[in-house]
Amino acid sequence: MIAPESPLNEAVRLLALKRTHLLDTSPEERFDRFTRMAKLAFDVPIALVSLVDEKRQWFKSCQGLEARETPRDISFCGHAILSDRLFIVEDTHEDSRFADNPLVTGPPNIRFYAGAQLRSHEGYRLGTLCIIDTRPRSLDGDQRMLLEELARCVDEEINDFEASKSRQEQLEKTRILSALNNLTVDASAPLEQKIDMALDLGRQHLELETGIVSEITTDVYTIRWFRAPDDSPLEAGLSLPVEQTYCALMLAKGDHLAISHMGDSRYRHQSCYAQMGLESYIAAPIEFDGKLFGTLNFSSVSPRSRPFTDLDRLFIVWLAQWMAALLQQHSHEDTLRKLSENVPGMLYQYQVLQDGESRFLYSSDGIRDIYGVSPETVIEDASIAFDAIHPDDIEYVAASIDRSQEALAVWESEFRVRAPDGNWIWVEGRATPERRPDGSVIWHGFLANVDEKKRSQLALAEREQLLRTLFELSPIGILLTSFRSGQNFDVNAALLEYSGYSHAEFLALNYWDVTPEDYAEQTQQAITDLKEHGRFGPVEQEFIRKDGTRFPMLFQGVLVERADNEPLVWSLVEDISERRKVDRMKNEFISTVSHELRTPLTSISGSLGLIAGGVFGHLPEKVKAMVAIAARNSDQLKHLIDDLLDMEKLVSGKMELRMHSENISAIIQDSLDRTSTYAVDRQISLRFENHHPWVKAAIDARRLGQALDNLLSNAIKFSPPEAEVVILTHLHDGLFRIEVTDYGTGIPEAFRARIFEKFAQADSSDTRGRGGTGLGLAITREIMSQMGGGVGFKSTEGYGSTFWLDIKPDESDKPDESDE
Repeated sequence: MIAPESPLNEAVRLLALKRTHLLDTSPEERFDRFTRMAKLAFDVPIALVSLVDEKRQWFKSCQGLEARETPRDISFCGHAILSDRLFIVEDTHEDSRFADNPLVTGPPNIRFYAGAQLRSHEGYRLGTLCIIDTRPRSLDGDQRMLLEELARCVDEEINDFEASKSRQEQLEKTRILSALNNLTVDASAPLEQKIDMALDLGRQHLELETGIVSEITTDVYTIRWFRAPDDSPLEAGLSLPVEQTYCALMLAKGDHLAISHMGDSRYRHQSCYAQMGLESYIAAPIEFDGKLFGTLNFSSVSPRSRPFTDLDRLFIVWLAQWMAALLQQHSHEDTLRKLSENVPGMLYQYQVLQDGESRFLYSSDGIRDIYGVSPETVIEDASIAFDAIHPDDIEYVAASIDRSQEALAVWESEFRVRAPDGNWIWVEGRATPERRPDGSVIWHGFLANVDEKKRSQLALAEREQLLRTLFELSPIGILLTSFRSGQNFDVNAALLEYSGYSHAEFLALNYWDVTPEDYAEQTQQAITDLKEHGRFGPVEQEFIRKDGTRFPMLFQGVLVERADNEPLVWSLVEDISERRKVDRMKNEFISTVSHELRTPLTSISGSLGLIAGGVFGHLPEKVKAMVAIAARNSDQLKHLIDDLLDMEKLVSGKMELRMHSENISAIIQDSLDRTSTYAVDRQISLRFENHHPWVKAAIDARRLGQALDNLLSNAIKFSPPEAEVVILTHLHDGLFRIEVTDYGTGIPEAFRARIFEKFAQADSSDTRGRGGTGLGLAITREIMSQMGGGVGFKSTEGYGSTFWLDIKPDESDKPDESDE
């Protein structure tokens, strides 16, 4: 036996066969009459209308045979459809293809076969009209023609039915589309109403009692909307694991799913059937924006009276697509609404028609805050919005819109509008124009309230103009320089006058063109201060003029950052030549006066001492008290003159320092001994914590003692009774530090910058009560500076202060790092 081959066009042939909708249908008289005629006309026991599908030949009509189908691999019709010619086997026993065929060797014992091909209207061979006999025979020409004519009559029945079926399907599709179209008639209906209408339509069309729109998030199935009988236990928001629902079957299939009778289907063993008991179910996925939203499904607890048809499947797919479009639109509108609610100002579509009329096709609720109108008010006429624009700005705004319309260029503008509260506010707008086929132009854009920003900009511009005026007219030189490169960016007229350079010449200079090399160390300290504190100075140094001469200046600056994060330095340069000249004259005057006063004052002080000592006899108590007051005041004046002379010598460089390697601890102890009586009088205790008694340094012992006396005297003076003053020594950054700490009132923040100036006092009335000349710390700073040391302090107002002296110790006497 030889099994029949498949035609070359097998795939499309099977599709054509499927479109006839004849397979597995009941017998019909319109086909049976032709098989009866063939049986009688050819005097054969069997006549068939046979259709060949993938695995079988199936008989739509059969005379003389009880079987409704046979396997395709033993079929005669499978051979017949391979050719357009009448297929005749006169004696199967003599044909090697069929001699051992089960249909030949057994019932129905075929010995003769003749089959005429049945064709679809496209020409595909679907099967045969065949006659079968149990004895060998042949057909003459007329018989062959008759069999062919009968086959053509069967063709007409097949194709007329297919055409009728197609017309019916088309009418049904039209009805479905019309029903779906009716869902969109009322575009303004709420989302829930539209979905309910769609679910009711599906329930009616599919004859199922329950319709559901679900949402699937990860592995959770949630009912969002449903329509069901009143006694249904369903409720919106009910969530179930996806795996427990029929939806899991659809997702596993990857397409729509239709089950007419669950208990009679291959899905009957699924757990969802046992849990829910739904007998009929049809569903399709709802997808939009490239993602699965959920499902549209209809179901019933009863089996469906008839199987789901292709049209039913098409209906659920189309309805799911309609539902996806509806939910997508709602999702996008909801997203736009949420965005517009959180966008400052308003989003809009503004249209200008060819006749010049204008309107806002869309505007967010933000229009209320800007123009004081509702979105509905400007849908047909935008003029009410333009009425709110400031009279001084309306012409400019209208012109900018005209330019944008003409060139189809992006529109950008800033203008004022009257806000709902009656105040004028600044708004900023930007929109992209689009020309429409009707000749109108639509702008898609936004308007934002920028009143605060705009007013800040205007105020900033005003301040910048004021600062520029101050910059230009300032009598003090001002310079703007790059912190990284040292390039000069700007310089004012005062500094140009000091230096003799033109503006262009100065900008071409760098820092070292105008700074003597003697100030390299001071410059490095200024750079460090800028990095660490954002400012430097004030410091005194010299500036080199264009002609090569120098002038003294007071130099200070602050670090700022440009908008592009470029660090810049604003520097103030003040010519202090005149101040130096006045200071020199003042110092000379003080020195002269001090020298002139010193001799008579010494004589007065001595004479008062002799009188108070009783050299000239006993004095009455009142006289004695007056003499004592005069003696104290003369001593105070003598100390002032001594300090003035010391200061003058230090500043002028006339004070001779005798630098020797000295033991620091011994000098500290001497100073403590000198101030101990003053401390006892003030009820202050002195405590010396000497951690490094061996340290020596090259210093002038007398002047270091003088500086330390000043610190100790101040600490004692400003400490409350019964308090303690602590003297502590330690190594700090390679220097030997002497710290003097008191627990008095501390130093006011406003006074700290001037504390080392001559005659500087925080509170004159208090100072007069405590005594002092106001020169002690200024002298201390000059002494330490000339010895190569330093002085500094830290203070917390209300808690006390710590002053220190830094001295460079001898290298041979430095302790190990472990000691430090």
